[in-house]
Amino acid sequence: MIRRWCDDLVLGMRLALSGGGARTALVRLALTAAGVGLGVAVLLTATSVPHLLGAREDRAAARAAFADAAPAAGVDPVYLVGLTDEYRGRGLQGFLLQRTGARTPAFPGVDRLPRPGEAVLSPALADLLASPEGAELRPRFPQRVIGGVGDAGLTGPNELYFYLGSATAAAQPNAVVVSRTGGTLAGHRDLTSLELLLVVLGATTCLVPVFVFVATSTRLAAASRDRRLAALRLVGADRGQIGRIAAGEAVLGAVAGLVVGGALFLLVRALVPLITVSAFRGGVFGGDVVPDWRLGLPVVVLLPVLACAVAVFALRRVVIEPLGVVRRGTRARRALWWRALPAVVGGVLLVARSESAATDARDSAVVAGVVLILIAVPLVLPWLVERITARLRGGSPAWLLAVRRLQLDGATAARLVSGIAVVLAGSIALQGVYARAETDRPDPGTVRLVGSNFASSLPDVQAFTTALRELPGARDVPVETHGRLTNAAGAEIPLILGSCAELRSEGAAGDCRDGDVFAIGAPSAGEYHPAPGDRTWFDGARRADPAVAPQWTVPVDRFRAVATERPAALLVTPGALATATSVGLVSNVTIPAAGPDLVEQVRNAVGALGWNGIVYSLGTGDDGTYALITRVLSVGSILVLLFAAGSLMIAAWEQLRERRRSLAALMANGVGRGVLARSLLWQMAIPVAVAVVIAVLAGLVLDWLLLTLVVRRPMVVDVPTILALTATAAVAVLGVTAATLPALWRTASLEHLREE
Repeated sequence: MIRRWCDDLVLGMRLALSGGGARTALVRLALTAAGVGLGVAVLLTATSVPHLLGAREDRAAARAAFADAAPAAGVDPVYLVGLTDEYRGRGLQGFLLQRTGARTPAFPGVDRLPRPGEAVLSPALADLLASPEGAELRPRFPQRVIGGVGDAGLTGPNELYFYLGSATAAAQPNAVVVSRTGGTLAGHRDLTSLELLLVVLGATTCLVPVFVFVATSTRLAAASRDRRLAALRLVGADRGQIGRIAAGEAVLGAVAGLVVGGALFLLVRALVPLITVSAFRGGVFGGDVVPDWRLGLPVVVLLPVLACAVAVFALRRVVIEPLGVVRRGTRARRALWWRALPAVVGGVLLVARSESAATDARDSAVVAGVVLILIAVPLVLPWLVERITARLRGGSPAWLLAVRRLQLDGATAARLVSGIAVVLAGSIALQGVYARAETDRPDPGTVRLVGSNFASSLPDVQAFTTALRELPGARDVPVETHGRLTNAAGAEIPLILGSCAELRSEGAAGDCRDGDVFAIGAPSAGEYHPAPGDRTWFDGARRADPAVAPQWTVPVDRFRAVATERPAALLVTPGALATATSVGLVSNVTIPAAGPDLVEQVRNAVGALGWNGIVYSLGTGDDGTYALITRVLSVGSILVLLFAAGSLMIAAWEQLRERRRSLAALMANGVGRGVLARSLLWQMAIPVAVAVVIAVLAGLVLDWLLLTLVVRRPMVVDVPTILALTATAAVAVLGVTAATLPALWRTASLEHLREE
């Protein structure tokens, strides 16, 4: 029996290669392989995500540097200060480092660590600085470039990464001593419920249409296949053999699709390093795009099985007899109950899980509910198209031709647009979650720019203040400079540096002059009030090196104690620090509202002073994790929409080729090409209009279920976005129709009246 089954499958494969003429068979096989191949490429790329993320994290962990628990033997450690910056929305990362000897630790991808005044840059950062786009970034990198960071030291080919040599890194308060690299990175923050929902819904929206179109692709050229199977019945094949032969034809198309999909996947690997959008945070190395065999193997096995199942299932309503093919001889109406069952089950799952206080978007019941509701869209669509087209009457010749065609075979037209319907339904639900998340974010009017600059001398403090005050819009911005003093016993006291006018608001005496020092407040545990003539150290320098000499002596004749209820602090005017050495002070600036140009200018001011600080924003709502999720899903939605449009075009071409003789007959009877073109447009527009209606309803219902029941937030209906998405679907149909017109002119040629 097994041998007979294998023979039937092989016969089906041979018919797929030669049935109906070699040229026609190859065209049919090419269309099926293209459709399945697109799905395979998408699925293989999706299964590569775990390896891609793992490889990026491994390289990030390999270059990570942490303070030494035990110094490595034979290595001269370096002082490192981690830097995180930004330029025009692109992240900048790297290290400010100070060498202590020639035997420096090895950093991945770096041949030699830079000395003061030198820099090692990633290729993408070097290219950006050399381009006109990087003109405003160059002031931050005045160092001489001595080399580049190799792939081993980067998370992606477009990452902006650097190592900057410094003579003052060791004095910075957040500097660490490092003699080796590598370690475990701190985990990212947990995703919020809305972010989890975005990930689950976005992934489902991107993957479900792929399976829908793979199933549709295996049913291309169904009419010619059925005629071949009827001929086999004429020579004695039974119904069981017919099913196996049909499965063999489908398997060949699926295997060819696997080959095409593999080739497209290799093309994707070659092209991904060229992607520079910020959503990918430095881009992706082609070598990281490797399918996880635990996920990729099921794809390779599942697709041929899915193809066979669809091919055999499609024969359930086709009576293949020796004298021909009878389709729906009694015109049985499609049943709705089993088509709507997935949506009902999905809704019940979401409602049931909502009763639990611990409902999470990662819950398998939530994921299953989303998948089932989206799967119900292509199942219900043929039933709805059949009911609506059955009631259409009258109109122009083009309208009549389109309606009659849909009445005869509306299921095929519904299958053609089912992929777009799923994408549209998922996108509407996704945009609803977007709108809810954006509503929950802070008001953009609360944006504040915060800059900090570390100074190792009083001139450094003055240089930062001067550079800031020269910027347009920052002339009157207050600069707060502070530090901490430590005595020989290890007790500390905060230090506030400022002019007399600035220190009066902190509690200084009214007769202040430059050079005065004021001790205010009452010390708490671990703090002290210095006395005139005390020898002190800045920012714990004595704890880092007990042998370091005192850095500042409290003035004797200009010291005053002021009784206040404020916390203990030492208020110091600039003149009092004239004799200090290696001071450790931090200057902070806060700008309530800053435009993008001012942000970059403040960053340049900090960078030009040796990267001894950091500039960032508060209250923008532009969280890195949220931005990554939304940008990646936006890119994924666009790609899936293009995939759906491409699949629609392939299916439309196949339909034209399948109907070439009937179209040629219409032309021979005087039907003009314009009528045929408008008829083709109506044949796509009517199912798309139905698909848009059901997709909008399904998307809004899914949005309500997820927001109201799963994350318990009020629903937000983004009407402009829904209109934009439906307009996009309409434009896709018009584009596909325009692209198929040349094929229509060729198909309607009178030469196709001949039987092949």
